[in-house]
Amino acid sequence: MKYKSVNDLKTIALKDARLTLAVMSSDQLRLNVEGPVIRGDNPNNNRYEDMYCVLMELLFDQVDVKGFVLQGYKYYDADGKLLETVPDRPLTPQEQRDALLFNDNAWVFSLDQNEDGIWRLVYDLEEEGTVNTYEIRFTFKDCIASWDRFSGPVEG
Repeated sequence: MKYKSVNDLKTIALKDARLTLAVMSSDQLRLNVEGPVIRGDNPNNNRYEDMYCVLMELLFDQVDVKGFVLQGYKYYDADGKLLETVPDRPLTPQEQRDALLFNDNAWVFSLDQNEDGIWRLVYDLEEEGTVNTYEIRFTFKDCIASWDRFSGPVEG
């Protein structure tokens, strides 16, 4: 790929990008995303404004997965009264593999780091007409983001 950004995730925004591939091995996580934003402060961005990218590959090395869950939710009535609380549910190894299989139906909600240094990837996956939200919490040693071209400035 033409452009590379190493350990510089703060200059890349994945919100609303489409996940097209996720492969998790014992110590690596590889993600392919369509439509991420390369921020103006990324060293590869010569225009110094937020720019879309067509396709990006993210390779996380020496990954340690801290948790992989189906996110829970709270259900309220029209008056704001809490009716039901469904807690996060840890996934079995087979459910984890299934949650990483998607075909044009997975979208990134967020990729961020908490104060303890743990990264959190949250994404929605539409399965049989139902949207489920998954969360992977992990640490890593290195991350290489690579892409071939910018596709245009972010409007607004």
